[in-house]
Amino acid sequence: MDTIEPILYPIMRRELQSQGPRYVVQIGDKTVDFNNEFKLFITTRNTNPTLMPDAVAITTIVNFTTTRAGLTGQLLAATIQHEKPELESKKTELLKTEEDFKIQLSKLEDSLLEELASAKGNILENKELLESLNKTKESSATIEKSLEESLKLTENLDKVSMKF
Repeated sequence: MDTIEPILYPIMRRELQSQGPRYVVQIGDKTVDFNNEFKLFITTRNTNPTLMPDAVAITTIVNFTTTRAGLTGQLLAATIQHEKPELESKKTELLKTEEDFKIQLSKLEDSLLEELASAKGNILENKELLESLNKTKESSATIEKSLEESLKLTENLDKVSMKF
């Protein structure tokens, strides 16, 4: 299934009514006996199913396409989040910073290519272009250095987290 039909919500929420010794659930316009051993499994080929907020609250999503290493990483992240939340938040912040640096680097590359493409005449004599190239080079070097430091910090955080 790609979505959960609203008719299944009473079963998923276990909206049971007692009728003497038995329990029943209302499905559409029918009343059906409910067995406590009943379990509902819904599968989809969609790797990122979009569910309504009320459906998300009453379901547990299990991604079976995860590799062993991916599952280990997810479980480790959950454990660290529980045991040392400051470490996990630091790692998340570090990853966000890393992504920001990569985006800045990409923007610098794009602007450099745009300036080179729009340059007129001899590019070696174009002072504005040469100044821009130097600024881009300096910014790029700073970002690369920051990325290296971020990588070292990530490695240190990974060492600490692997103790778990």
